[in-house]
Amino acid sequence: MNEDRKHVRHRSTLPTDRDDLRIQVTDDASYTLIRTGTDVTYHSSSGARTETSHVYLRNSGIADHLQSGKASSVLEVGLGTGMAMLMTVDLAIQTDAPLDYVAIEWDLLSEAVLRKLKPETWIQNTSLADHFLSWRSGLGVVSLPSAHIWNASEKQCVTIHCMDVEGWNGKRDMFDAIYFDPFAPEVSPVLWQIPILKKMFDVLKEGGILVTYCVKREVRDRLAEVGFTVDKTSGPLTGKREVLSAKKMG
Repeated sequence: MNEDRKHVRHRSTLPTDRDDLRIQVTDDASYTLIRTGTDVTYHSSSGARTETSHVYLRNSGIADHLQSGKASSVLEVGLGTGMAMLMTVDLAIQTDAPLDYVAIEWDLLSEAVLRKLKPETWIQNTSLADHFLSWRSGLGVVSLPSAHIWNASEKQCVTIHCMDVEGWNGKRDMFDAIYFDPFAPEVSPVLWQIPILKKMFDVLKEGGILVTYCVKREVRDRLAEVGFTVDKTSGPLTGKREVLSAKKMG
């Protein structure tokens, strides 16, 4: 859920096969999801793809890592539509960079919902979207907790943990970057508290960066309390004025 630079205005929505979710057409023409009857969206209404590229791939340093061919490891909290994951995997394949991508998501969207979001429009290698959708279709209904591995390519592997973040245990110093993308603190308060943020600090490598769209003072203070060096940085041109970057210093 985002506070964008633009004034609130009507944006078109489309149905899904779930009563609680509708598709919203964002300002850069990419699709996201909105919870029916609320203003809770999975991405910025000012541009889902633009936000994802700027806040997550660029601000985390992962885009630079992959473009230089470096092996990279990413944790995403809140896989959602899979946009950040597909964009990251797509770039890794383009640059032939090894990628270990881990995501945590308790409500893994169905292939039918994902297909309506037109994920092929998010990435350069459009066949990658079909590959992922076919894999997701093959999973069927997933149980909680469970883990599922998608081998996107020979060098790029995605592991999705279908569970609450509280129950997930990752290895210390495991990730180069964290895309911290749960719903806002008002919607998912537990995920923005000290125990979860401390877990994020522990699994991040020295020099690694956690990035998120939320700049609330209480979140900044909690990140600093667990050991991060926290900075506000400029947001996407058409979206939030500022977003957050939290680094684990050596």
